[in-house]
Amino acid sequence: MSITHETYEALAPHRQPRTRWAEGTGWWKVVTLGVVISVMFVGGQAGAAGSPNGDLGGLKAKFVDVKGVRTRYYEMGQGEPMVMIHGGATAGSSTANVWSRNIPGLAKRFHIFAVDRLGSGLTGNPLDDKDYGTQVQVEHIYQFIQTMKLGQIHLVGHSMGGGIAFYLAVMHPEMVKTLTIIAAGPEDPGMNVGPTKLDGLLKKCPDQSTYAGLKCRVAMIGWLPTTFEDAYWEADEYMAMQPKSKEARAKVVAGAGEEQRKAFPAWRDNLWDRVRNGGVLQMPVLLYAGKNDVLDWEASDPTANMQRELNLFDLIGTKNTRVKMIILNNGGHFMYREYPEQFNQDLITFIDFWAHHPTGSPAISKGPLQ
Repeated sequence: MSITHETYEALAPHRQPRTRWAEGTGWWKVVTLGVVISVMFVGGQAGAAGSPNGDLGGLKAKFVDVKGVRTRYYEMGQGEPMVMIHGGATAGSSTANVWSRNIPGLAKRFHIFAVDRLGSGLTGNPLDDKDYGTQVQVEHIYQFIQTMKLGQIHLVGHSMGGGIAFYLAVMHPEMVKTLTIIAAGPEDPGMNVGPTKLDGLLKKCPDQSTYAGLKCRVAMIGWLPTTFEDAYWEADEYMAMQPKSKEARAKVVAGAGEEQRKAFPAWRDNLWDRVRNGGVLQMPVLLYAGKNDVLDWEASDPTANMQRELNLFDLIGTKNTRVKMIILNNGGHFMYREYPEQFNQDLITFIDFWAHHPTGSPAISKGPLQ
């Protein structure tokens, strides 16, 4: 199923843009608890145009062994290393291909490494069934950085990948020069208390147990009809329907990684505390958001209040003065694909500013204004 222009026009009443700027935010709601739950796809075959490596946009995938896991990634450019982490659930809706519109431009300034997460895209599955969880996802990215001998990096993550980037930066702050977190993700404190706009939009989609349903859902999270092109969907379906991807989804549905999921809330809360009270994140942090991200737009609100992402801003900003938040008007969950040139320029400008203004001291929380 394709998302047509008419489908987007039907959603027009929900698409009321507004811009806010501030300086100093999965598939399913359960991903906010660190749960990576998938459904079994039925039907659907990769198009004949599908690359054996899922390549997109002229990029050529590479592979490296990371602690026994064959890991797919894109590499381009020279200069300081930048690691980019995609979102989505395990073996499902996202791969390093989401960065295809950003990598060429960013590679003019940085040495880009955009990696398929553990169990996603064409990266191999966890070697042990107990390792289907967020904590091991973080470890896999850490080991990728170590395997590639990248040293200090600029770390960029989107959605679930933003959560992984956040957790990695808290656990290993010495290796992160700058941290960029894009869109709402599981690291956000104070999740939505009611249904979101996405919950209503999903009623327009086919059954989520089909690839057409998943494709529809991902398109709904975007904001513009140009967010994804046909070649993107062809490569996406090709990778999602690989035997190893089906196996990973089946294992998660069967309960693989249950112990990690149960331990996740306490693990995450500990990392929050290290940021809020310990001030562990002292690198420059950029929070990048789309004003029309339906994942952070409660159904009862006429416009998105973006409370989740603002909560993350407050959490990090309590002890870190080098935090900036940029919110793009008329942008959805994939605003960096919708406005790639603007995103790239904003990211480069942010990093370059702090390269020339390296000093900074922790903020002192004085409580509410009296």
